[in-house]
Amino acid sequence: MSTTVVIPTKNEVTGVRKILPQIKKEWADEWIVMDGNSNDGTIEAAEKLDFKVIQQKGIGAANAEREGIEHSHSENVLFFHPDGNFKIEYIPKLIKKMEEGNYDVVQISRFGKFGSSDDDDLITSFGNKMFTFLVNVFFGGHLTDSLFGYKIIKKKVFQDINLDAEGLTLEQQISIKSSKFGLKVAEIDGDEPSRIGGERKMIPHITGSKLSYQIIKEFIFWK
Repeated sequence: MSTTVVIPTKNEVTGVRKILPQIKKEWADEWIVMDGNSNDGTIEAAEKLDFKVIQQKGIGAANAEREGIEHSHSENVLFFHPDGNFKIEYIPKLIKKMEEGNYDVVQISRFGKFGSSDDDDLITSFGNKMFTFLVNVFFGGHLTDSLFGYKIIKKKVFQDINLDAEGLTLEQQISIKSSKFGLKVAEIDGDEPSRIGGERKMIPHITGSKLSYQIIKEFIFWK
């Protein structure tokens, strides 16, 4: 099974310079940096490391992932963010798990028995666990983390389940539709280190409102 790693970026030059050099490109068949018009040297830094950089047409990480899917030439697509929250050693673990179990989705969980997050505060930790609980209750899931974007998914599955959400709601929508449609999902307990460089783009109360609305909408309009 082939894998493309899609790396969304938007002014992440610090992470690109520190994290991307540690990646072993033999881990995957294709690597794509989907950039959201960075102006801090992110593009130049990625190209200097021989990563293929494509300028996205839409705005935000969710559109970067959707466009990355369209540019990929592999059966599976893995999403990796170079902001420090995603540990690089999980890339081969995700790919291996995907290939061993022929799963539809394999994702890192911060809230499984052996998972942890150094990036959460009390508010975001409560929110992450609450929304995971709601996704499981409303849609029959068995997830321990419904909002972390560190995952690998079959390209055809991503395209078939009509993922139209924006921002962090895309991650929840994948979890919702995985549960709705009974997709074969595996979780790997993992750690989320603190962010490095750039700015945190998530505003808790606004994001929480969007996630709540999405749960109601997806429940009413099931298909």
